Amino acid sequence: MKLFSRIAIVLLAAIISIAWFLPQEKIAIYLIGDSTCANKPLDDNPERGWGQLFPNFFTSDVIIENHAVNGRSTKSFRAEGRWQKVYDKLKPGDYVFIQFGHNDSKIADTTRYAEAHTDYKKNIIRYIEEARSKGAIPVLLTPVNRRKYDAQGNFIDQHADYPVVVREVAAE
Repeated sequence: MKLFSRIAIVLLAAIISIAWFLPQEKIAIYLIGDSTCANKPLDDNPERGWGQLFPNFFTSDVIIENHAVNGRSTKSFRAEGRWQKVYDKLKPGDYVFIQFGHNDSKIADTTRYAEAHTDYKKNIIRYIEEARSKGAIPVLLTPVNRRKYDAQGNFIDQHADYPVVVREVAAE
């Protein structure tokens, strides 16, 4: 019995030691959105999406995948199969940063337009629900303002209700 106890203690210590040295699963953050988040070419181009610089604020313990693409909306990102690629990778504990709105407001473009209080809101909620269904944590971001001013230097808001809707959904 004494020998059995000693063997059990040694085995338990070995298991704990192995678990201590096994690599821990890295945190993954997936970015989905439009040009304000997207990676841009570095050659002679000063423009950068915030998602392109985001990894600079993390250690190698965090995996960041930027899936944002210029010109995409909540509607076109899904229609082009871009969300499916992210969705298929999601694991419990991953994060999905969701930032759309610039292109959802383009009424003349039926492939991207999503009215703020109806389709846009439904699309955002669907991204949230699907991310959560995989155990991922959705993080909502309001659209980044365009730098547009009138002749007097006053800011011209071009997003109207899109940031409002994001805040409403986040509060629910």
